[in-house]
Amino acid sequence: MKKVIEKRKSIGSWLLVHLGRWLISVLFSLNRVIVRGEEAFKQACAGRKPVFVGFWHGRMLYPIQYLRRYRTTAIVSPSRDGALLIHLLSTWGFEIIPGSSGQRGREALRQMVPVLSDPESILSTAIDGPVGPARIAKSGSLALAVKKGALLIPISGSASRHWTFWKSWDHFQLPKPFGRIVIQIGPPLEVSPDTDPEKVAEIMTHRANEVEQQADALTAHMD
Repeated sequence: MKKVIEKRKSIGSWLLVHLGRWLISVLFSLNRVIVRGEEAFKQACAGRKPVFVGFWHGRMLYPIQYLRRYRTTAIVSPSRDGALLIHLLSTWGFEIIPGSSGQRGREALRQMVPVLSDPESILSTAIDGPVGPARIAKSGSLALAVKKGALLIPISGSASRHWTFWKSWDHFQLPKPFGRIVIQIGPPLEVSPDTDPEKVAEIMTHRANEVEQQADALTAHMD
């Protein structure tokens, strides 16, 4: 009986992942997508420093869609919901480090070290933790990225037509069809390795909120 239940869960998870992948791909294909700040991002990736991309949980679809075109490693919570995201990102070619501030945090930091030691690497994660508070960056992964000399880059996005899940802690946003999507990439930020971790989190919180506001301001006048 236990094996039957596990098999059903496995099939159910597989269906959810592939349904989610199909739905997200369709929704983005039915919108006009505008990317802002892309040239600076490309230059950062072509430099001699690793790149750390931070974004908010509620807007994660936008950076995920953009980063699919790059060789990217993603840090994802190993929670139940995170497990589905891990499978989804894996199908899109992302390398995965399972971990968060709440679960397997030390192990995730350990696995980050070789990635951040590669000057051509791109590491990405939702920086407001697995359960919030929303839009306030946690310092763990950011502090390590700074110590390893990575460039910090916030990415956000917005859609002129969208659903917002107000009952979720992160107010998750999902684009509706037949509108316009703006993916806003902030300028690369280089922080001194000896900067206090909480100060790094404060700086990135400001930058990530700034690019979200820029994306929202642009899509507010589009349709």
